[in-house]
Amino acid sequence: MKRTTAGVLFAVLALTLTACGEEKQPAGSDVVQTGAATSGAPASAAPEADVAADVKVTKCDSNSYTPKITIEVTNSTGEDARYAVTIAIKDADGKASGEALFAKNRMRPGQTVTEEIPGDTPVKGKITCEVARAKRLPPK
Repeated sequence: MKRTTAGVLFAVLALTLTACGEEKQPAGSDVVQTGAATSGAPASAAPEADVAADVKVTKCDSNSYTPKITIEVTNSTGEDARYAVTIAIKDADGKASGEALFAKNRMRPGQTVTEEIPGDTPVKGKITCEVARAKRLPPK
């Protein structure tokens, strides 16, 4: 009985300690796709590259008070999908300086949406933009 209690306490302690730390994840680390795979790739293949390939930053401009980012999102699947994208904005020194968000509830297969989205924080000088997170979800 004592051995079981000690094992349970050890497991709880291990879970608690692993939950305490939060590591900084690299940009694009939580790019996810949900739903059925339509590319014919096995389910074990990483779909992250597929979702990231659907998003292109076509313009990244800080000439105004608020950065303006233009992105192009294409639904490359054979089914309707919903997209949620976060663009990371970095200043001239490469320091994180804000983000811009894009969401589209329903995109038809093959549909491309081009949209200018504002950054959430004013940034002076040159900026760079990259896809930080992209999710493809079932449509609403």
